[in-house]
Amino acid sequence: MKRNILVGCAFLLALCGCKGDTSAKKSETDETVYEEVTYACRAVDYYNYAQPVPASDPIEDSYFDDVLFAGDSRMGAMYLWGTIPNAQVEYVTSLNLWLIDSMPLDNHSDGRTMYDELSETEKGNIYLLFGINEIRNSEEYFEGWANEQYQSLITMLREKNPNVNIYILSTYHPREISGLPEPQLSEHLTWVNSRLASLADRNYIYFLDLDNGMTDEEGLIREEYVGDGLHFGPTGTHALEDYIKTHVVRRSTYVKEVCE
Repeated sequence: MKRNILVGCAFLLALCGCKGDTSAKKSETDETVYEEVTYACRAVDYYNYAQPVPASDPIEDSYFDDVLFAGDSRMGAMYLWGTIPNAQVEYVTSLNLWLIDSMPLDNHSDGRTMYDELSETEKGNIYLLFGINEIRNSEEYFEGWANEQYQSLITMLREKNPNVNIYILSTYHPREISGLPEPQLSEHLTWVNSRLASLADRNYIYFLDLDNGMTDEEGLIREEYVGDGLHFGPTGTHALEDYIKTHVVRRSTYVKEVCE
């Protein structure tokens, strides 16, 4: 009778938790002893990397102490007009991703390149905005651009810091761009952004879809945000800041401990 009660209690304990458990068994002297039973626990990430980052509550300003914004002249608006305290912004006008290791940063006078900055940064959250200066190329070009050059950059960042949070910003739809009229412009943007989304999904990083929140009813970046149809002015920069602040992935929301 006593043994049955002990075994029944051990079974109930096993159902209720994932930590060390005890179960009863007979020793060689026929006395009841206890043996610890352990269960394996692991962290499971339930975030859907195939979808753009969803809206969230605004992040506190201290978050940006650990942020690097890097990109082409569109990102330069954050440097010129941005109001986020302590955020680091690096940009290169007319940056081509294939030349990331040779084109000097705009806000440096020592010849330092974007690749230098990215390979040496210790920031835990990195936002990347590339792609508009290559927009006139073919779909085949973007296949290699994303899967080779952009992928090598992501790989380097992950090897340097496996815990880094990387956000890829979509190439938002400008109101106009020289030398690429509609409908070709929209087609080329689809080529770019579909590959950026795929890049984020397969590397388990975050995709910020700026066309889903900063565009008008025609799908174009809002006219009041850009002075020349492409680059953010002060109003657009502040809107971009607000968008970023309300689209931050909090890992504690999606990563849960599962025990077996």
